[in-house]
Amino acid sequence: MNHKNFNWKLFFRITWILTVLGIIILSLLPPANMNFQVYGNDKIGHTFAYAILSLNTLIVFQRWPLWLLILTMIFFGIFLEFGQGLIPGREPSVWDALANTTGVILGIVIYMRGKYERLVK
Repeated sequence: MNHKNFNWKLFFRITWILTVLGIIILSLLPPANMNFQVYGNDKIGHTFAYAILSLNTLIVFQRWPLWLLILTMIFFGIFLEFGQGLIPGREPSVWDALANTTGVILGIVIYMRGKYERLVK
């Protein structure tokens, strides 16, 4: 398949929705419902998830002000960390919020170094 015929705009919109939903579900799922074990440092998972979120957000919402997108993603990560305090068996973590913010910054760096604008126009 030729990449020029592929609907990149739709692809990134779908991956953005799936990433947002995945982050919300995994962030707010009670521990009893989590049927998987996170091996190693879970901060890497936080960073990776928010890097993907950041990259997709910047691609999908290119016409929005960059500062607004960055603040929204950072506050999204902080908000979900506070939300974990409302879930029995979960608690918020400043370190997780920092890993989320690091992921947002990583996604911005990847976006700035890439040529994604031409894929979705």
